[in-house]
Amino acid sequence: MTHSTLSGPASRTPRHRRSGWAYRLTAALLVSLIGLPAASAATPLPVPAAVGDISEHPLPTAGSSPSDITTGSDGNLWFTETGIGKIARLTPAGKITEYALPGQDHTALGITAGPDGNLWFTEILGNRIGKITTAGVITEYELPSDGAPFAITAGPDGNLWYTKDPGNRIGKITTDGVTTEYDLPNADSSPESITTGPDGNLWFTEILGNRVGRITPAGAVTEYPLPHADSGPDVITAGPDGKLWFTELFSNRIGNITTAGAIAEFSVPDTGPDGIAAGPDGNLWFTEQFTDRIGRITTTGDVTHYPLPHSASAPIRITAGPDGGMWFTEVFGDRIGRVEVGAGAPRADLVVRLSAPAAVPGGAEYGYTVTVTNKGPFSAADTAVTLTRPHGLPVTGTSPGSDRQTPTQVTWRVKALGAGQQRVFHVTVRAAQRPTITAKASVTSRTADPNRANDTAKATTRVTGH
Repeated sequence: MTHSTLSGPASRTPRHRRSGWAYRLTAALLVSLIGLPAASAATPLPVPAAVGDISEHPLPTAGSSPSDITTGSDGNLWFTETGIGKIARLTPAGKITEYALPGQDHTALGITAGPDGNLWFTEILGNRIGKITTAGVITEYELPSDGAPFAITAGPDGNLWYTKDPGNRIGKITTDGVTTEYDLPNADSSPESITTGPDGNLWFTEILGNRVGRITPAGAVTEYPLPHADSGPDVITAGPDGKLWFTELFSNRIGNITTAGAIAEFSVPDTGPDGIAAGPDGNLWFTEQFTDRIGRITTTGDVTHYPLPHSASAPIRITAGPDGGMWFTEVFGDRIGRVEVGAGAPRADLVVRLSAPAAVPGGAEYGYTVTVTNKGPFSAADTAVTLTRPHGLPVTGTSPGSDRQTPTQVTWRVKALGAGQQRVFHVTVRAAQRPTITAKASVTSRTADPNRANDTAKATTRVTGH
């Protein structure tokens, strides 16, 4: 597969509000669609042989306008069809199944895999958050304030976090449907994309505010202005280098920001960079909606471009698939595409950390914090996180709620933990009357782990006055 250079095609005029695909989506949202049944179609998937090889899957319904895409806990790709009010599933073998949302204004845009094994999505017209099981059962939750939920991601706290544009808020929703929303400090910021960072916070872009923001799970917001005016920060993702990487749609750049707020930028002229995601090969992959290409950028800023087979495809969102490829949506082409990245067999390096106080009085309550990070390069499937403690140490609370408890263990299950993602678990116990208490945290997954040495951690607490 040959690839093009940075010179690219002739320059196009930057778009200083929404990207072109958004205008088409806006028109598509106004089409009245009633009672569309689920449908299925299948296309064969040729096995790509070289890095940059691209295959495509036409969607069964014209005007689908596929928007966001993610990998589900079932090992399939799930995406929103914003033009026709459906959620769709695509197997790596190429079988497509569509599920219609219930109503004319039920129009999905963003989608992510939830910690509960379901897919969670935003309904940009109906001001709702929805979830769909891997069997296709849909539940919707009305949001408490005006606005339009845009993007959504799984947070480190076991909740789902979303942006509201318009609405100028960041929100979170529990897997039981309880919502909390936080106003941003500056009006008309237009929060766009959101992701979980390696520091256990949520990071988001403000496409009109020209800032990258950080919000803690408790709701404290910090904002970082970009170096150039009117850059249009669009989609953001956690990178393999511990930084957050984002596209700058208006200024044709790719940026990154450290968790301390230091920003670096790389020029990608005339491309219209939109979606971006970390690949299992250790690079970042992004869509070029102006030039109908998929781009790859290394963590040092080297860029390679791979053209799509069809013109006027407008690739917009991209995600790491369960099979080692990068999968993307073509909003004008009504196709789902795959680009080979040469990552090899699925594997995920899971790292667990355990923290506890050094000393506590006998009989007092104290807490353990278990932090699990997936260092990639693939998503980890069917992850179990367990805290093991001695007998006689009663649990007084867990956050989030555990999936299983025994007299000596507390276990949480995470259906899918994406590469670069982090989850944090808390357990409160009452100190036993003994000199010391040693607890152990461990993590396991169905996905092969190349480094099992960091899958366990211990913490010892001294008991005073026993």
